[in-house]
Amino acid sequence: MTEVFIDPSKSKIEVQVTSQSLHTLGFNITVFASDKTTVIEEHSGSTQTNNPFVQKLNKKPSDYKGTYINGDFTVMSPSGDDVNPYTIVFSILEDDIVLKLEIILNGTTTGGEDTIADIFHLN
Repeated sequence: MTEVFIDPSKSKIEVQVTSQSLHTLGFNITVFASDKTTVIEEHSGSTQTNNPFVQKLNKKPSDYKGTYINGDFTVMSPSGDDVNPYTIVFSILEDDIVLKLEIILNGTTTGGEDTIADIFHLN
């Protein structure tokens, strides 16, 4: 889990998913309350048409203090079933500026598809 400090005075907060390889990513972004079980909002998407993919969250940044943003990513091999390395960059943006702490996920597809997850804790 990566700890990120947000500025509650900013006007918006967004999540960005970038594929730094030939892979298409399908993903689900879930925002959990501080209890880690209550779902505040969910978003899904793909980098097939937008890379990077940016999703604006529904509330103002101050409403996300203490929450958790979980990313579940499904990586699809560009050739179907080959073994290929991939890199995913999972970022938080405030007013269109990427915060310095990004989550970088590296791996290799085996059998055409791989699933990986990581989480931000916002303070």
